[in-house]
Amino acid sequence: MTEPFAGAGSPRWKEARRTAFLQDALATLRQRSANLLSFEQVSHKLRLEDAHYADVQEVPLDQIAGSVGRYNDFTRAFFPRTDRLQQRWEHIERVMAAGRAVPPVELYRVGEVFFVRDGNHRVSVARQLGRQTVKAHVWEYDTPVPLQPDSDVDELLCRLARSGFLEQTHVHHLRPGLDIRLTQPGGYEDLLSEIKAYRQILSEVDGRELSLEEAAALWCDLRYEPIVQIMRERQILGEFPHRTEADLYLWLSRNREALEAQAARPVLMGEAAEDLARRHGEHLFSTRPIRLWRRRAVDRIRRVIPVWPRRR
Repeated sequence: MTEPFAGAGSPRWKEARRTAFLQDALATLRQRSANLLSFEQVSHKLRLEDAHYADVQEVPLDQIAGSVGRYNDFTRAFFPRTDRLQQRWEHIERVMAAGRAVPPVELYRVGEVFFVRDGNHRVSVARQLGRQTVKAHVWEYDTPVPLQPDSDVDELLCRLARSGFLEQTHVHHLRPGLDIRLTQPGGYEDLLSEIKAYRQILSEVDGRELSLEEAAALWCDLRYEPIVQIMRERQILGEFPHRTEADLYLWLSRNREALEAQAARPVLMGEAAEDLARRHGEHLFSTRPIRLWRRRAVDRIRRVIPVWPRRR
């Protein structure tokens, strides 16, 4: 969050601080992030390894959208958020405005995005001076992810994970009416593992080896779609903002697996739903301030899947 702006300093500094404040305010109103990408987070999520030095090059400033360690000090467009940066920022401004040379900045490149390793102030001043490029030493990381300056990394990883899931199961072709989407990329691996386990069970029952596509289609028909249909009929998803039917299915499925491990017996999906609501309902919805809403949501998850009678 941008610090309150006292208004002291050079005209360019004051304008940069005002711009930072406005960018953060607009981002809040639009419910979007004005933050720089964190190289540490991107590196961890994309599992980056072994950068290689490219060369010295002129890098477009609008492709520099991240930082190593300083991602909270500047907005996504590199305007300063705090007065702690003023003294160094104004010194660099005087040097660059006078036309004197400054050392090249140091950047990491991931996809089409550059992250500042050294030179955050120089990038910020160059943006305020209206320059289009900056001279930089560049180290590049290899990644299959098409990262862009305006990318949301989690959303991008979700898209890639879903693409891999569909490529293996073909459920989007087999059952086009089911739009299986998750908000966490790791969940697709869990769904795929569930389908593979279901495939093994079905193969044993059928006495032949089923293909992954056959198992995926039967998993959709016999396990996933019946639960989703109940969610739709009871309009349960409206109680879970920013979540999907697949998210809720996965929560229930994961909880059932945990219960089966504890009880050492098969557990019905209805039992898993009841247990999930009883043990975790308050925590799942504790970010919502209205207690009535939360109680209603917890009650909905208790009723979303009926507790079917056990076989005797």
